[in-house]
Amino acid sequence: MPTQRKCARCRTPYFVADATLPNAAKDYTPFCSKRCADIDLGHWLKGDYVIDGSGALGTEAGDNPDSEDLSSSFHDEEPQ
Repeated sequence: MPTQRKCARCRTPYFVADATLPNAAKDYTPFCSKRCADIDLGHWLKGDYVIDGSGALGTEAGDNPDSEDLSSSFHDEEPQ
């Protein structure tokens, strides 16, 4: 039975691909799709996410590093 998880980016439930099947879908864990994985990578490359000296994940905007969902403050908007 496949394992159900929530996407780290969009929080949509998805099933983990079964690696034992020969034609299984690509696995983008912890994301539901390549699109969500690419969006997250873009935020890392732009510097939206930073890792402070203590090793905790935070943002430059000063969000609480103890927050569970850091992606909620980011939106997929086109630059102006």
